[in-house]
Amino acid sequence: MAYPKRIDPDQAVREIREAAERRSNRIVDLSRISEYKMLFVRCARAVCPGFIIREELKPAYNDILHWAVMDYDGNLDPDKGLLLWGDIGTGKSTMLRIIREFCSIIRPRTDGNRYYFRIDNVIDVCAAYADESIDGGYRGIRRYIDSPRQAFDELGSETVPTGRYGNFENVMQYIFQSRYDNRHHQFTHATTNLTVEQIRDVYDERIYDRFKEIFNFVALRGKTFRKNTQKNIKR
Repeated sequence: MAYPKRIDPDQAVREIREAAERRSNRIVDLSRISEYKMLFVRCARAVCPGFIIREELKPAYNDILHWAVMDYDGNLDPDKGLLLWGDIGTGKSTMLRIIREFCSIIRPRTDGNRYYFRIDNVIDVCAAYADESIDGGYRGIRRYIDSPRQAFDELGSETVPTGRYGNFENVMQYIFQSRYDNRHHQFTHATTNLTVEQIRDVYDERIYDRFKEIFNFVALRGKTFRKNTQKNIKR
């Protein structure tokens, strides 16, 4: 089994200090929060033209907005990623894309580049590991480990463990452990239909504890946004 490369301890200390400096030099101007909210809705409707704000989801959307504008007095920690969890069809995957669009506008540029993160379905991630060519295995998932900002969609829908040449690995658990080791200079986001208890069962208590350090847990619960198309199917 290959083990993730660990970062230099001195580098980790520097990055912790930089995070502390970010907390003391906030970029958010709360006097403009109404403008930010309108921009958030515009981004949402650009990503999903039929986007609506449901009453039961307003508190979660508000917390996400304050996280996105790096409000350290909000309910979510801007130095952690987001784990959007809840019922099927409540817009978690869509919200990831909305967050990416909004943050690309509102967050400061780094080296001239807009804020951006990859979004990959965990089934595709595990398929990259299962690939029996030379590009598969741990080499196949390296990009998901090294990406500075990475989102994993539909966590829990993958096959656990994933096999390759008779060897089996809990691929997402391995990736999360690797990203946890590099958490001070990486951002990780995810969506899942799993409950908190199910997350513990699938990825064990140790990884769940890691989740609490790298994620803000945001519940998106309620009725599905997806239309029931069964009535349109001719029998």
